[in-house]
Amino acid sequence: MSYDDVTDADRIQIANSFLLAAPPGEFMEVVTDVRGLLEDDSLINDTCPATFREWNTDQMLQVVSPNGGHEVLISKYGEVNDAEYLDPRGNCVIQFDHIKQAVAGSRAISGELDQEVEGYRSAFDSAAADYTAEHYGNGGCTVYGAKKGGNHVITICISASKFNPNNFWNGRWRSVWTCTFSPNGKVQLDGNIKLNVHYYEEGNVQLTTNTNKSTTCNGGDAKATAASVMKQIGRIEAEFQQALDQSYATMGDTTFKALRRKLPITRKKMDWDWRRIQEIGRASCRERV
Repeated sequence: MSYDDVTDADRIQIANSFLLAAPPGEFMEVVTDVRGLLEDDSLINDTCPATFREWNTDQMLQVVSPNGGHEVLISKYGEVNDAEYLDPRGNCVIQFDHIKQAVAGSRAISGELDQEVEGYRSAFDSAAADYTAEHYGNGGCTVYGAKKGGNHVITICISASKFNPNNFWNGRWRSVWTCTFSPNGKVQLDGNIKLNVHYYEEGNVQLTTNTNKSTTCNGGDAKATAASVMKQIGRIEAEFQQALDQSYATMGDTTFKALRRKLPITRKKMDWDWRRIQEIGRASCRERV
């Protein structure tokens, strides 16, 4: 099949799929490469805003709040519209330019916060900020609150990244925890953990995980509930880290051996450098990205 056999619609779909699969810290490089592959890069100009927005919010980019100087996440959970995102801690709405990947301004909150759950949300925000500062060297968190079906719903979003292009690796940790409860009642805690690390010095290796977790926590007043939930989150994320580290310790002798012949066509054993894979695991696990 030649280039001319592919329709413009197919080219747009393929190009956008490449963009949405871009590793953390390398999105603009992939944009440049994709444009270079197209004979007419104007084909994707109409879809670029939506694709950039999808990638930015899925990655939960960290930006500095113009109201307080803390880090806030550009996430789907705080999306007011295509270009505005809640910053509950800063009591403002951030205006974000998805093409430039930069804060364009802010405005005061006008009814976007659910005051009925704000006491709990604020307590969770304080506990989550302390937890993130302790466990993530380059992390940020944003906590959202809402009333749904008679329950309080608190959503804790954590995003942490490390970019080291000089040594050919980048990575990002993302976890989202949804807490559903009635005041002073048990908390249903549902979480999703994603980790993506890209190593590309002597090849092209990516670690990608997508794990769901669920449990319950004791409730109480706002501060007690937040403390109980963050304790459980800390336990689950630590267990995830340990399991990931352990899998890397044994992968060279199990999984990867099953993917290759005992001897290649040359009849000589391959010199598989498992240390490269292990380094990625250690880099991602040592400090939760």
